Amino acid sequence: MSSEEARQGFVYRPYVKSEFALLYTGATMSRRSALNWLNSEIASYPGLKELLESLGYHYRQRLLTVAQVHAIVDAIGEP
Repeated sequence: MSSEEARQGFVYRPYVKSEFALLYTGATMSRRSALNWLNSEIASYPGLKELLESLGYHYRQRLLTVAQVHAIVDAIGEP
């Protein structure tokens, strides 16, 4: 993240799913553990999985679209 992005806060853009997960967990987890955590959050948040699927999401996809990122952030908050 550039210093300009850091000043502006969270940037909505396409993310590699594991990269996005690491934004939430930081250095406290490995990439795989962070991804498992994000998948668990998606599965446990009421209606989130269905909303993401309506946006074309599949649990094995590697890249999250901007719309999918918005849906996740709206549900579980900004990283």
